[in-house]
Amino acid sequence: EAKKVLAQAGGDNDEARMIIAAGHIACRRLDAAREALHNLQQPEGYDEPELMAFICEWFDPWNGSVDEDDIWDWENNSCIDHLNDLMKMLRSWSPQPDDTPLHKDNLTINARLSHVALLRAQNQHASALEISLRLVREYPLMAKPRIAAALCLVDKGEWHSALSVLTELEETDTHDPRVKALANILGRPRTDDDEDILEVALTKPATKRSRRWIDDAPVNPVAALMLKSGVDEALNANIMIAASSAVEKKMTPRFTSGAISRIINWGILTPLWLMAGIYVSGEVGMLEGLATSVVLVLGHQSFRRFSKQQSRVIRHRDQKAMVAYAKRIKRHKISLQRNELPVGTHLLLSGMLLSINGIVYDIGFPGWMTSMIQKDSERSVRPKLVRRAKAMKREREARLQNLTPGWWLKRPKEEGADIPAMERLVGPVAYRGRAQFIQRKSGRAAKPTGGPRTRKGIMSTDLKRKGIPHNTIISERQSRATNYRGPRRPS
Repeated sequence: EAKKVLAQAGGDNDEARMIIAAGHIACRRLDAAREALHNLQQPEGYDEPELMAFICEWFDPWNGSVDEDDIWDWENNSCIDHLNDLMKMLRSWSPQPDDTPLHKDNLTINARLSHVALLRAQNQHASALEISLRLVREYPLMAKPRIAAALCLVDKGEWHSALSVLTELEETDTHDPRVKALANILGRPRTDDDEDILEVALTKPATKRSRRWIDDAPVNPVAALMLKSGVDEALNANIMIAASSAVEKKMTPRFTSGAISRIINWGILTPLWLMAGIYVSGEVGMLEGLATSVVLVLGHQSFRRFSKQQSRVIRHRDQKAMVAYAKRIKRHKISLQRNELPVGTHLLLSGMLLSINGIVYDIGFPGWMTSMIQKDSERSVRPKLVRRAKAMKREREARLQNLTPGWWLKRPKEEGADIPAMERLVGPVAYRGRAQFIQRKSGRAAKPTGGPRTRKGIMSTDLKRKGIPHNTIISERQSRATNYRGPRRPS
């Protein structure tokens, strides 16, 4: 769709080009993303194109042009702070960052809801419900925090309370596919279910048509797990999908070639090639034996180098490094399957988030980001994994399957379930502006539309209100204080 818009605008639509670049990054076509951002002019102080170019380079740890030192060139930027949090969480499979988020924009809200998904997977239900209810209190008209709260209530066994949340959501957001998916999870499916909607399809059993979602949703790891052979694609989409299983099996995130591989290559195969040369020299001649040893050793080393280069070729399907990581997971007896994940994970979990004109896009968090973790961190990480694995065993497991239809006829209500869950747990603030919101949705209190609006420049809008990062690059802010340079282009 972005390509159509760009074509209709004659190639002069920066927003469409940025959306195309985000799609390329999500599909792991980083060269195409760089090409889409090339020569993209941007006004002074507008940082979103520069952020996208930065993340594109960050996702290529072997050939990218940025490193950890470049992060310090950004200040008070929610996207960069989110990237920092993801890298810190990856070091120890942590479900949430240690520091409280400082930002209040849409990107940070979606990141906090992703923390809820990770907390549910690691059986930290109290913390997950606390974050969900806090977000409902702060943003009472948003559907996603209420969905997160309903899923947390299901994990705790308060099914009737979760059903009351669904009833309220169906009044305000009846056409939202995430609400339809929640209805399937709670055993009250809608009659107008559409299996062509991703959120709804991922709540149903896998079929032959499920194969399409691995390509249609390249950054959704649950969509990849609809296939038995989709483990490496799931790790490519979002490595954090394996966090809870890795904690349970005490597997550290960093993956390097082990001692056995080095012993086989240098202690067995290399001497074997030398012995083959000695044998040939005794049977044929000294020169032939020397040539045989040299050819075998060079061929072996060339093959190893070629394999290493292939593992650094970034793509969406059958990426060599992710195939190797999937084998490592299997060696640790980790079964990464859809029915082993908390139900509704696909509705909350997200990877790296970017904003384009204030609209948040998920581009995933590929597994090769583990190569950027420091080597000396494993000794300090393993004791943390042991402690968290013990804590996981003590807690109740999250719900892994949909509820069966009609369960409310047999299951008695929990204490206090006669009062709607949001009223009981959050209070009247959970319904702030709800009546006006429903009226606007039904068209009875719609805002006047007026005539057609003219297209405005991005800098003529209220960037802070829309949550658009601006003036967050320290070096450029300092240079603007001394010399005005005009429009910038992403490097």
